[in-house]
Amino acid sequence: MAGFAHEQVCRVRELVGEPAALGGAVTVALCGHWEHDGDCRWPHHTAVTVEGVDHVVTVGFDAPDADVDEVRRQVRQRLSTGRLRGPDGTVSTWVLHG
Repeated sequence: MAGFAHEQVCRVRELVGEPAALGGAVTVALCGHWEHDGDCRWPHHTAVTVEGVDHVVTVGFDAPDADVDEVRRQVRQRLSTGRLRGPDGTVSTWVLHG
C-alpha cells in the first residue's frame, strides 16, 4: 500500500455485514476505538477487496521496526475474533482464513 512503510494482508471468509467493519476492527485493535482522540499510535489505512469467496484485508501502517511484529499480531488477533458491532448497532461477522 503506497505511502506506508509496512503492510499486513489477511483473508476473511463468510463476511456477513459491512466490509467497512473489517477496517473498523483494525482501528479498534490499533487505537482502542474507531473514534479516538489524537493521532493513531501507528498510522494506518485499511483497504478491503473481494477475491472470489474471500475478502482481502490489506493494512498499510507505519511503525518503528521494534513495533512491526506487535502491530501485525494485534491486527490478526482482532480479525480472528470475527465480530464487530458498528456505530449503528449492527453486528458484522466473518471468519479469518489462514
